Amino acid sequence: MQETIGKYEPVLTIGTVARLLKVAVQTLRLYEQEGLVLPHKTPGGRRMYSLHDVERLQCIREMITVHGLNLQGIRKLYALIPCWEYLGGLDADCRTCPVYHQVQGPCWSVRDVGQKCRHQNCRECPVYRLPINCHSLKQIIFQRGEPVIDNNQTSNT
Repeated sequence: MQETIGKYEPVLTIGTVARLLKVAVQTLRLYEQEGLVLPHKTPGGRRMYSLHDVERLQCIREMITVHGLNLQGIRKLYALIPCWEYLGGLDADCRTCPVYHQVQGPCWSVRDVGQKCRHQNCRECPVYRLPINCHSLKQIIFQRGEPVIDNNQTSNT
């Protein structure tokens, strides 16, 4: 019997992901520091990545190498994702959340978020788990109505 790996299950080490993407381990740490990706950390502090994280990192690499964006530009693009659209709609809590007013980085990189997100593990949030790739980013940013949902989402973290 063959087991499948959940898309959000952290199974790849930072070294493995660096080799897959042909980048230095320090580059992946920089992307984490910039708030572009949220690797899982084991109790010992080891970074582990999911297949979803790898897809996100592939898009980041494409934005840099093909489209000429820098990390600040990518952060601003991610900041434009209307997270409230994926978390039940715009309400009073969302209107007072710093994410609603700023465009410095993605919602998962902001401290002191609104009550709706305050106790949520960002790796499990539907906004972080959006099927982001370089071809769907525009649709996600300008999404109106039904959210873009990845039907392959699982409860794996």
